[in-house]
Formats: sequence, C-alpha cells, structure tokens
Amino acid sequence: MDIDTYSKIRDSLNSSDDIERISKDFSQPVGVISAILSQKIVSNVKKTHGRIKSKSKKHALEWNRGDAILNIATKNNIPATLMASMILKEMGHSKKYINGMFKDPNRIQTQRLKDEVVQALNSDYFFSPRAHQIQTKKGKMGENVIERWLDNHNIEYRNENELRDSGVTKTPDCVLDEPLNIDGTEVSWIESKALFGDEAEHKHYSNKQFKHYEKEFGPGMVVYWYGYLDSITLDGNLIKNYEFFDGVSDDVQALLDFGCYW
Repeated sequence: MDIDTYSKIRDSLNSSDDIERISKDFSQPVGVISAILSQKIVSNVKKTHGRIKSKSKKHALEWNRGDAILNIATKNNIPATLMASMILKEMGHSKKYINGMFKDPNRIQTQRLKDEVVQALNSDYFFSPRAHQIQTKKGKMGENVIERWLDNHNIEYRNENELRDSGVTKTPDCVLDEPLNIDGTEVSWIESKALFGDEAEHKHYSNKQFKHYEKEFGPGMVVYWYGYLDSITLDGNLIKNYEFFDGVSDDVQALLDFGCYW
C-alpha cells in the first residue's frame, strides 16, 4: 500500500463504526482496515495513557458522583477497558484482582459496577480480554495458513514448536529444510505477522526478530497478513501479504474476516 493511501485511511479512522465504510471507499478488505485502526488506537494510547492515568483520582471521583465508566472513557478518548482498570485501581483493587473481574464480571458484587464493567468490556475492540483473545487467534490462524500452504506444496519444514524442542531460542514460525526460491530469493524461513506492516511495527520486529532470524538461518520471508507499506524494506529478505498464498483462499479469507464483526 502506498503511503498516501495509508495516510488517508488512517486519518479517516476513528472507531470501529468507520471500518465498513472505509473498506468500501478504498476497496480494501475489512480486516486490513480493522488492523490499521487497531494499530492507530494502540499508538494513540501509548502517547496519552500516562497523562490520563495521572488523573485517575479525578476519574474515580466522577464515577462516584454517578458518571458511567464508558462515558468517562469517551470524554478522555481512551479505550473503556483501560478506564475501568484505572478506576478499579483507585478503589484499591490489585491488578490481579482486576484481571479476574474482567475475565469473570459475575464476581463483582456491586450491581452498578458489574453492569458498567460489562458495558466497558463489550464496547472495547482493542484492549478488552476478548480483543486480546481475537488477536491471539489471528496469530495462530496466520501460522496455520502458512503451514497448510507449505504442506500443499510438499515443502518440508520445522515449525516453531519443533525448533524450540531442538534448542533454538529465537524461532521464526517455520524454517524450511531446503531453501525455496521465491521471486529470485532463496528463502529459508517464514514469519507470520497478523497485523499491518507500518513503519513502526516493521522497525520493532526487524530489530527484535527478523535480524536474528537472518543471522541464524539466512534470508527469509515475512508475511504481514493485513498488508504493508510499500516503503518498508527488509534487506535481502521478502515481504508478502494475504495476496501471495494460492490454494488456501478460504483460510485466508477466514483470517481477514475474523474478529471484524462482534
């Protein structure tokens, strides 16, 4: 995706309500638009979370005066799960106990608090336990699509679990038994990323993972399932997206659609 198109999409996205419209406007899968929105929200939270958290006592006071958690979150432009966590901490609850509340709100004895926590979790597509479960599932689905594609092409490989069992500590999702020529590059490993490859994400994973994989196994291929910016590069390695994989189109479509509709 070129940077101009990406910037227009990102600037137009403010909430999950925008996804379908922008998907149609830019002729992009809903999964791609959803991934860009998710990364925008996470980036914004990193910038503002500290400032908003510093006012936790004020937020708790507003709640005690009758304002709803979801409304306080909306006014501060922060995901409702994070606002609920701030307010619960001000009530004296530990992080462990709050996580337990989020996993099972029925353990909350106060009806008003229970109702508002449930409302907050159900409205949060980005930081709620359900959102994290969806992202984890996407990651696994992406790995499974690659393995099925390799199996369909009779390509021998070792997956992440097998590599760890053999003592490899920094492991890509698949290491091929023999290099595979793709677009003129001899690929020895494949890494699956269930996200959009923007500059920040790519730089982070290049330093954290990709450089180590290349040093250990040689050139490889990174799959950003939800697309990537044309401007990012991976010296001597390949970058692909959902369009690359033939013969597993149903699995790819399931991955693109998963979690986009609650």
